[in-house]
Amino acid sequence: MKEKQRGNEKILLGMVSYVLSFTVSEFCKYGYTLAFEKELSDLKGLVKADSIYENDYEILETLNDPAVVLLLNSLNKVAEAIQMFSMINNIDEVENMFDQECHQHASNNFHFYVNESVGTSYESLLMETHELYFSVMHLIFHTAYQLRLDKIDLPEAIFDTFYFDFLDVLDNNMKTDDKNIRLLFELIVDLNDDAVAFSNLT
Repeated sequence: MKEKQRGNEKILLGMVSYVLSFTVSEFCKYGYTLAFEKELSDLKGLVKADSIYENDYEILETLNDPAVVLLLNSLNKVAEAIQMFSMINNIDEVENMFDQECHQHASNNFHFYVNESVGTSYESLLMETHELYFSVMHLIFHTAYQLRLDKIDLPEAIFDTFYFDFLDVLDNNMKTDDKNIRLLFELIVDLNDDAVAFSNLT
């Protein structure tokens, strides 16, 4: 893929920040959803997992469920990527928080790849959480593609090789000099390692 001069830089960079924040929230939500089936079963029905603020995961850190522990590890990787991304690009997180255009584009990406959890048992939720990893990795890769091509709406032809390019990232065969894209690629690889580890729990 040929890298192009950024014309929509502020929108694209702000969109990345939102996508990663949405990912943190989703990992947090799934962590609580799993916990409600076991160690936090007393809270099931009293608190909705998607009503918990994305940074309010201190309770999860006290739990011993290997699935929750792994989710928290993944959450922390994404949170660290957000901090690094914001530092690299000097993003004002408060200002970006109120950027509705960035939020809308990120939301469109997120809802295209990530489905609502419908599991009703711990086992089914484990399967859904494993699937979540791949949804999130594709979401981040899609966003990296937008950055690389300087396009919010990707051309249809891109999707002819999308999956194969994604596999190249996992194999570290897709190189880039762009520090933002490299950060996202490295995050995808890290999350894939966690997905492999999670597969051993299902």
